Amino acid sequence: MVEIMLAVSLISILAVLAMPNYQMARRNALETNAIQGLKELSEAEEVYYDAFGYYTSGHDQFHDLRKVDAIDHKAYQRMAGRRGLFIKGYSVQMINMGEYPQNYSIIVWPLEKYMDLKTFYLVSDGIVRDWGSGDIDKPITIY
Repeated sequence: MVEIMLAVSLISILAVLAMPNYQMARRNALETNAIQGLKELSEAEEVYYDAFGYYTSGHDQFHDLRKVDAIDHKAYQRMAGRRGLFIKGYSVQMINMGEYPQNYSIIVWPLEKYMDLKTFYLVSDGIVRDWGSGDIDKPITIY
């Protein structure tokens, strides 16, 4: 009985020690996924611009990007099936001003507040930046 108790206590101690590393790896994976999703949306906006001469505008910009096959069909279906989530763990806001916009901004902010995830944004220049950093001209470092 004592041996079983020792084995259970050792396993529980190892699990407690491994949990912070798991959380950090998960946070890094979600942030990297957000950065890659932003880059994918930026490329999609550029494809749309090449086709029409202006960036998307209106309420359903994802659908507009889908018209020119700028977004992968599976990604679009995934977004539609998860209540608008295009990037796992993040909410996406596309800001394109005017009827025929000549620039765009995309912001992704975390849905899971307890994980201390970063908020990222991207403008027409295609560079992903950290919303929380003080230097707006400094691109972020990809993990």
